[in-house]
Amino acid sequence: MILARLKYFLDLNDLLDGAQYGFRRGHGTTDQVLYMCQKIRDAQSNKPTNHSRAVFLDLSKAFDRVWKHKLIIKLHEYGRINGKALAWIHDFQGRRVIRVKYNNTLSDSYKISQGVPQASLLSRILFAIYLTGIEELLTRRCGVGIFADDIVLWKSGAQVEEIESDVNLALGDLREFADHHKLILNANKSYVSFFTTNKKLYNYEPRVRFDGQNISTVKHPKYLGFLLDPEFTCNKHIEILITKSRRRLNILKCISGRDWGANAETLRTTYIALIRPILEYGLPVYFCASDSNLQKLERVQLSAARIITGLRNSCPNKIVLYEADLQPLRFRGRAGLEKYFSNL
Repeated sequence: MILARLKYFLDLNDLLDGAQYGFRRGHGTTDQVLYMCQKIRDAQSNKPTNHSRAVFLDLSKAFDRVWKHKLIIKLHEYGRINGKALAWIHDFQGRRVIRVKYNNTLSDSYKISQGVPQASLLSRILFAIYLTGIEELLTRRCGVGIFADDIVLWKSGAQVEEIESDVNLALGDLREFADHHKLILNANKSYVSFFTTNKKLYNYEPRVRFDGQNISTVKHPKYLGFLLDPEFTCNKHIEILITKSRRRLNILKCISGRDWGANAETLRTTYIALIRPILEYGLPVYFCASDSNLQKLERVQLSAARIITGLRNSCPNKIVLYEADLQPLRFRGRAGLEKYFSNL
């Protein structure tokens, strides 16, 4: 009952404002990346002279730094949780000890005064509630996306100076929120990126500061496993997918052979389990890439299909895919997009 009440709380869009991802159904990594990219793309498509600045922030030991007393207060004020349920959560947070085992020796027990256990489903929900209010604070000046303990801020506009000013002010607000919640933002692991359609500003480095030091600039930031680029062409991300996939093609080569090794069905299952998920990661985001880039992914699957079937390079591609019982990625992509957006 307690868990159901908390899940109901997480479904309240007026509190989470639709930006909190990672702990709710239909809010995965791809959804978060697409949410951010679509916001920036819309801003730049309406006015080609617009620029966007995104700051990717890292929370140090986020789950271990949850202040239990502040959490109880937010559960009572925002979640309207009280009585025995609130007392049970308080007890769940308070009676926790740890011991260290070295060889066959156990250390003494030490009581933990803060944090939530990461292996528990309830802990993830409590952490999301602990961050309640951060969206309302930051959206006054910037767009915000949150996936678990990963936070990204972005701002779009025609004037670079105004964008930098709003981003720096938003970071100041975030610093106050972090101080009030005893959270630590690691400036060394945070970075900022600049998205623009103006090629003259391609090498521009934003001046964004946090805790008195400049945040490093990254041309191709990696966010939730997706590699972004300033013009949203997805070239870099597709290159990474191809590199990873071709490395795993060596697995198929090692277990295949004309007179020995795994049969075609085993090879096909291995491809579907180990390689195709890499090729299709972030598909709703990169499906707008150029045909030449998407064709590179098709060639990787074609190489896998030739290993599965044992057919030579002179055999037509369509026959190879038919014999391997593999659908072209572009067809799977269209069907996957229809299903994805219908779910949204």
